[in-house]
Amino acid sequence: MKHQFWSLLLVLLFLNSCSDKSKIQLDKRNIQIQQLDSLFNFSHSNGMFNGAVLVTKNDSIIYKKAFGYANEKTKEKITPESVFYIASVSKQFTAMGIMILKEEGKLSFDDKIKNFFPNYPEYLNSITIRQLLNHTSGLTDREYYQLTNPNNQDVLEVLMKQDSLELKNGETFRYSNSGYVMLALLIEKLSGNSIDQFWNQQIFEPLEMKNTTATKAVVDQIPNKVIGYNLIGEKIDYKSSVMGPGGIYSTLNDLEKWNRAINTNKLVSSKTLDEAFKNGKLNEGPISISMNNQEYGYGFGWMPYVANGKKYVQHDGSVESYRSLIKKNLTDGYDYIFLTNQGGRLAMEELTTSIDLILEKTQYTVPKIPITNKIVMAYRATDIITATTEIKNEVSNNSNNYNIDENSLNRLAYTYFRNDQINIAIEIFKLNTELYSKSSNAFDSLAESYLSNNQLELSKENYLKSLELNPQNTNAKVMLDHIKKQQTVSKN
Repeated sequence: MKHQFWSLLLVLLFLNSCSDKSKIQLDKRNIQIQQLDSLFNFSHSNGMFNGAVLVTKNDSIIYKKAFGYANEKTKEKITPESVFYIASVSKQFTAMGIMILKEEGKLSFDDKIKNFFPNYPEYLNSITIRQLLNHTSGLTDREYYQLTNPNNQDVLEVLMKQDSLELKNGETFRYSNSGYVMLALLIEKLSGNSIDQFWNQQIFEPLEMKNTTATKAVVDQIPNKVIGYNLIGEKIDYKSSVMGPGGIYSTLNDLEKWNRAINTNKLVSSKTLDEAFKNGKLNEGPISISMNNQEYGYGFGWMPYVANGKKYVQHDGSVESYRSLIKKNLTDGYDYIFLTNQGGRLAMEELTTSIDLILEKTQYTVPKIPITNKIVMAYRATDIITATTEIKNEVSNNSNNYNIDENSLNRLAYTYFRNDQINIAIEIFKLNTELYSKSSNAFDSLAESYLSNNQLELSKENYLKSLELNPQNTNAKVMLDHIKKQQTVSKN
């Protein structure tokens, strides 16, 4: 009887302990939900996020929500079923295709390209599949970026005309879309299907990703595809034709299925997947990429890194109007995904830093707002004089609330400049010279905007200032000669 009493007491104590732990976990989860909601509501209201977001812990949903419009004109709202272009996150699917073929025995990661494409130019012979996956092949995108809306065949034709690598393979990391085109061509050769058909049959259909596609005819007919907008809110009709480095359109709900399949080894074994999450190597050591004060490597469609004793992998996708991100905390089991159709206004670093703090430390501090977002919102809401005054007051009185960056301001001004909103561009260029009065480039850009507006004296004044700050500025010298000739012609 005494033995039964103590056994019962131990059981009660154990159950009480479990109950206490469950309560602590539930309280923590509730705090995380509240903090995430505060973060994304704040970010949306300040132009830092317009899209859909998912946060999970061991595949259990913590937070899932959509913000803003898929179509600004019709006011159609974004939902978890809205279709976004995911840009370079597509590389994960290309890399997975290679891993699937590896497990089928059709290739090994250290096979050379010449084994499969013996008729390719000799300079490609030494490149391995692993090097293509890791971006260490030596292939660069210099010629690629000179093509207008290319497809895979266009990229291949450029590569076939070259006679050497710009970089020696295995010695340098250089992010290469051309390399992932090569991987797509390899998948097509070994599978007997086009890359979009391979993705459909091997990944999308098995995972029931019913609203994910890269097939052009289907993309053009997607009813719930979101419209993309650039930094200043102008509609961008983005059309992707290259498959492998990009090409895929998907939804938050479908990417949730993709992420779960990765976590449960549904498509390839954990041993193979470990290769994707492992930092690649150069001939003289590991890949090291410095971004946002953090050192990254590159695996197979994933960028691994370690911070505070925790292991992470992530990859983002970026074009002018769309941004995407999948990030995984492999140590704690936290994953998050977000998609946006206002790519240039997404505060990526601010959001990821805040999310990590919330998930790992249950700490939330209001993120700084990119000053460019404040500027865009001000110029959309009122006239140029009022907006300019408001912005300068914010910068002067509340600068701690904002991320203020010379390059971002310059990029924003040029976006207005290219959109023929020259007066707004000039105001932003002027603000940049006030904030960065020692920057030759800031004055050079302002001078260019005055010149395009036929304000020759103001242009001359600012080119001279740029040249004073940087006597090596050859552009300023050339443009001053140009202005002098124009003024001479006008006098005559």
